[in-house]
Amino acid sequence: MILVDVIAYMMPLLIRYVTDNVFPYLKDDSSMLSSLYFFGGLMLFTGVMRGLMAHFMIRLYWFVGESVVRDIRNALFEKLQHLQAPFYDTARTGDLMSRVTSDVQMIRNFFAFGVEHRLRIILISLTVLGFMLWQNWRLALMVYCFIPLVFFMVVYFSNKMGKAVAKKYRQTGTLSSFIQENLRGIRIVKALAMEEEQMKNFDKENSALRDAGMEVADLQAKMNPLLILTSSVGSLVILFYGGSQIINGTDAMTLGTLLGFMSYLAIMGFPLFILAFNTSLLSLASGAALRIQEILSKKDQRQENTGHHRSSIEGALEFRNVYFSYPESNGVLQDVSFSIEPGERVAVFGLTGSGKSSLISLIPRFYEPSSGEILLDNVPLKDWDLEYLRSRMGMVLQESFLFSMSILDNIAYGKPNASMKEIEQAAKSAQIHDFILSLPEGYQSKVGEFGMGLSGGQRQRLAIARALLKDPRLLILDDCTSSLDSGTEREIQKELQNLMARRTTLIIAQRISTLRLADRIILLHDGKIHHMDSHEKLLKKSSLYRSAYETQMFYGSIGEDSITGRTC
Repeated sequence: MILVDVIAYMMPLLIRYVTDNVFPYLKDDSSMLSSLYFFGGLMLFTGVMRGLMAHFMIRLYWFVGESVVRDIRNALFEKLQHLQAPFYDTARTGDLMSRVTSDVQMIRNFFAFGVEHRLRIILISLTVLGFMLWQNWRLALMVYCFIPLVFFMVVYFSNKMGKAVAKKYRQTGTLSSFIQENLRGIRIVKALAMEEEQMKNFDKENSALRDAGMEVADLQAKMNPLLILTSSVGSLVILFYGGSQIINGTDAMTLGTLLGFMSYLAIMGFPLFILAFNTSLLSLASGAALRIQEILSKKDQRQENTGHHRSSIEGALEFRNVYFSYPESNGVLQDVSFSIEPGERVAVFGLTGSGKSSLISLIPRFYEPSSGEILLDNVPLKDWDLEYLRSRMGMVLQESFLFSMSILDNIAYGKPNASMKEIEQAAKSAQIHDFILSLPEGYQSKVGEFGMGLSGGQRQRLAIARALLKDPRLLILDDCTSSLDSGTEREIQKELQNLMARRTTLIIAQRISTLRLADRIILLHDGKIHHMDSHEKLLKKSSLYRSAYETQMFYGSIGEDSITGRTC
């Protein structure tokens, strides 16, 4: 960049010299023609050199910009991978996507263009001032008396533009979230014939983004003409003042000097021209950087992972006076205490909202208890290495999420180095192997986005296979047979009974047939443990459990809601 600009600064000096020392003598001295050719060739050479330097300069700036963006995007994605579950309870997916994509893109634009522009504005302003002072200090000072005016205009508009850009980014995130939510729930939209209503809502958010964008554009449209007007007034002042000095025959002013000054003014026009664009670019990048920094500055699980304990897991689990609540709720779990022996199968049962899913979410430390303590093998959970702890657990969550890749990759997701034999055995245990083989591409078949190409029961069986492949000592099943038909559920229950025999298992279930797999059942009600005993003993001592059992027996179907008897 320095080489490009230094060469450019030499051009007015060559113009001045040729104008004052070559052109006046061309008629009287033929040797001056060779001088003209020499200086013409020198100008051509400097132009070629400037072009070559510009080529490398542009490539290097883009390399820097793309490299910076790659690093920021990696850091941002890494942070998102390690943020704890409470963050995602309130975060909007579309807004996070906007930060990883469009916000990072704005920073890339600044490093690819903005840094170069800002440095060149400073370099050109200082260097050209030096050349101008050397040629005619009076004219130079007249030019630079306009600089404070330009500076105050830029500061004034920059402050306003920063606020406008922040507003635009917030609305961009809102619109992205709306689009993402709409696409995830497109079947519900179609089922309820809400397409037109969704279009109205989208148009409302889209129009708000347009208005926010026009607010930024309006500020740019006001600042740019003012800068151009200031530049034009400066040129006019120089032309009149310099021209009057030439007419009056002032020795310090020649035609070559005036033409050189006008050339330098043309060079100065570049900083003034890009100053508005650069200010806008900087405002956009600053707003994007603040949004990205909001994520990068959050405390993640690596900072909370203060434990270093690693050892083979036996599976003894104990809750001691555990209380837990979400930020927006009170007392989800209250004074929960129980212990589980290694290899024991324990089910958790209760009404919707009783705290079942919250209870099992505390074991892999998705959330931390408000008070109390949880121990695994007599070691507090907070003392275990978090990544090690989770890698030794198997979990099948209520929502059977699948990635947009092959069935093979989805099953092996938690154990990428698993052999084909191990993968097939896990699929057989989950009663999904025969279905996979019936597909045209077998285990290489793609499941589609979020597994939408499969039924709910098929997704759930794949999730079970994924958990079983890890052969964990601690297995957590969150209502994992809820989407299965009764026949498939019975087949999986037979296999689960064998698999659970050598590992500690926690099962959340609403169906009595699944609860009976457990050695003991925790009966939760309003966040408290009312009873913890076997199926037979709970039938005798708990009216709530007995009512659920009788309801399911009456309907003769495990596809009914286990508490109310209403069809699901």
